[in-house]
Amino acid sequence: MKTNYGDIYSTVKDGFDRDEKVMISDSVLKTQREHLGLKVELSRPLKSKKDAELLYTAFIWDNPQFFFIGNTYSYEGYRAGNTDYYNVFCLVYTMSAGERKTASARLENAIAQMRQRLFAANPKDEFETELILHDRLLEVCSYEDRVSSVEDPAALYPTAFTAYGALVEGRAVCEGYSRAMQLLLHRSGIECTLVSGKDQNNVAHMWNLVTIEGYNYHLDPTWNDAEDRINHSYFNLTTAEILLSHQIDEDNIGIDTCTSYSANYYLRKGRMLATLKREDIARVIADAVIAGENIIDLRFTKNTFAGARLFISNRAQLTRQVNVHLKERGLKMWNYKDYNVNEIYCTLTLYKQH
Repeated sequence: MKTNYGDIYSTVKDGFDRDEKVMISDSVLKTQREHLGLKVELSRPLKSKKDAELLYTAFIWDNPQFFFIGNTYSYEGYRAGNTDYYNVFCLVYTMSAGERKTASARLENAIAQMRQRLFAANPKDEFETELILHDRLLEVCSYEDRVSSVEDPAALYPTAFTAYGALVEGRAVCEGYSRAMQLLLHRSGIECTLVSGKDQNNVAHMWNLVTIEGYNYHLDPTWNDAEDRINHSYFNLTTAEILLSHQIDEDNIGIDTCTSYSANYYLRKGRMLATLKREDIARVIADAVIAGENIIDLRFTKNTFAGARLFISNRAQLTRQVNVHLKERGLKMWNYKDYNVNEIYCTLTLYKQH
């Protein structure tokens, strides 16, 4: 499999500036259609359709930079004895060579801008690197909600499913968010892959599995972008936690069970609160205001969540108690009109009103 993977990778790289026509057969509809794409000669013939599917999935999931490869593919081969062998792989392009060159340059420019911002922030570890890139991605990208109103969204909005859509065009669905997150982390030397599954309504969904400081975590950037307002409810969760709101497809490749909490956003940032004392909550919020934060994201235990939610809903009381801690610094609690509530993970997120 590794040898054939390398064949595809090198052929895509070498054929980047070249347009070819490939014939894609549909074994179900018994049709053939010509596409813009390329043929890959495999060093080791595949012996089953399942192997072909695994090879395609592994390559596409590992390489978000090849956003111009479509979700249609085919394979050709021969029969020897009673065994079928597949030694030619056909991939389809969604763009011409000229379009690929222009779009790839725009994507690289968007990544370079992200990395300039990352360098300026000077993160001290992998967690901070992940957090900066995550928050910046959510700042530049909005959910492409038009896909829900059409029968074939991939045909009408193909880039919405890609890192290009998220980082360059600023509109993507969950797959685009996840591929963009993967690409940004890869460029920073952090392992990241894709996870496919479903949400609580049994709708197909995609998110990331990231490796931070040697431990794996689930990260869902799409669901952290609630109506274009950043939160971190789905930032570095264990498998047990993600399963409270997600279903994981059984055919995911290389998805390990995640058990570590050490890089969870709320634990690492000191925002996991197990107190019913409003003074303690006010002190944490005051520290965030002093730090210059415009978004204050807190997580509570099940036993303290209801009380904290009641406190935060009372803006006058919260402001008064937070200002007690800010008075000596000549600061005041900023106004907040809306706040995000996640009842599954007991998180509350305050947003500075502009």
